[in-house]
Amino acid sequence: MERVQTVSKVINLIQQAILPALKGAKIVVDATAGNGNDTLFLAQHTPDDAKIYAFDVQTEALQQTRQLTADFSAKIEYVLRSHAELDAVVAENIDMAMFNLGYLPGQEHELTTVWESTQIAVTKVLRKLVVQGICVIVAYPGHAAGKEEAMQLEAYLQRLSKREYTVGCYRLLNHAATAPYAFVIEKTR
Repeated sequence: MERVQTVSKVINLIQQAILPALKGAKIVVDATAGNGNDTLFLAQHTPDDAKIYAFDVQTEALQQTRQLTADFSAKIEYVLRSHAELDAVVAENIDMAMFNLGYLPGQEHELTTVWESTQIAVTKVLRKLVVQGICVIVAYPGHAAGKEEAMQLEAYLQRLSKREYTVGCYRLLNHAATAPYAFVIEKTR
């Protein structure tokens, strides 16, 4: 029987790290709904009166997300739009945001997130984050577009004001350089 990584798997560790913040989160954004796993996790761990906005540009992604999260649909708004347009949908300040970049697992790999729209979306999320709000971004440098996006994202996040944000990065050091890794940004003032 194959053993499954728990703590060292990037998304598992990030989920465990943000659990305390989710307990009080009222406005949450899943900027890349994909197959719905992150939306489901966010829905399961936020209060009943939380509002979750699940964005994706692919109809099939939102359909999968809607099916997976059917038990929580009362608190989820499924948005068929680019995350770069989130300010046209999300009027409130944001307590928690999650980006899981790359392509839709199980689908064609030609359609991926790209730095241009990701930068716009991240900038908008960071402006709308409440103090002590958290933004999680998982980058996938295992394909050309993902590698470029990850490099640009890291450079962008390094330039954020340390007076306003704390930015951390979790990488698997003894794995391939193409392994996914995560950034966690907390707004401090």
